[in-house]
Amino acid sequence: MDLTIQTLKLEAFLTMLVRIACFVAIAPVFGHKSINGRMRVLIAACIALTVFTAMDPEMPEYYSVFGFSFILLKEAAVGLSLGFVSSLVMSIIHMAGEFIDREMGLSMAQSFDINTGVMTTITSNLYDKMIFLIILVSNLHFYILKAIVRSFELIPLGGFSMNMPFMYDQVLGFIVEFFVIGFRIAMPIFVAATILNIILGVMTKSSPQMNMFAIGIQMKVILGMLALSIMILFVPNITTYLMEKMDSMLTGLLGGM
Repeated sequence: MDLTIQTLKLEAFLTMLVRIACFVAIAPVFGHKSINGRMRVLIAACIALTVFTAMDPEMPEYYSVFGFSFILLKEAAVGLSLGFVSSLVMSIIHMAGEFIDREMGLSMAQSFDINTGVMTTITSNLYDKMIFLIILVSNLHFYILKAIVRSFELIPLGGFSMNMPFMYDQVLGFIVEFFVIGFRIAMPIFVAATILNIILGVMTKSSPQMNMFAIGIQMKVILGMLALSIMILFVPNITTYLMEKMDSMLTGLLGGM
């Protein structure tokens, strides 16, 4: 049995592995801190071997070790860019959770998130865990894998080039959508809190002797919990929408490379 490996094929596989490994390191689900480094390397190697076998990419020409290193740097830039954008899409959930907790009066109740390395609020953690669970159960993580596989179709090995005007428009549009989507997720809580504030304002004018501040704090928490329990029913729809938005954002990003 012939087990010889062509040098160019091995170099193409390793170059492909660099892009996929950089993507897996920070991408949602695969880049979670609960997955240790060895497991991430194994996942990246399995994905790279599967994609390499299916696509059989061509290794670009280079004439020195510096040329090969430059190709690896470009592949790492592609993988890190795709992983960073996909992780930013998922961070919309954290922003929406902070909006919700601020309206409910629970913004001071925070806990440490091992994935992001920062303090996050209760609702942010709740939404984060539920969405990641739904992604794994419903196989929506294939949206994430599809992005890195499609990158080899649009950007061949060593073909990375930055289109700055196009990338600027993409990033600016994403920042706008980032806040709009987060506000839309937290919209029911905003509406409920606004209606409650109007009611408390009317009651304050009609009964000045009542301590509406103490009553309002408790009413906000109770009303927020009721609204949040209803909003949880729509978490699967939110997850699907975020995955579709991630796919469209990554497609736009690939168009500028």
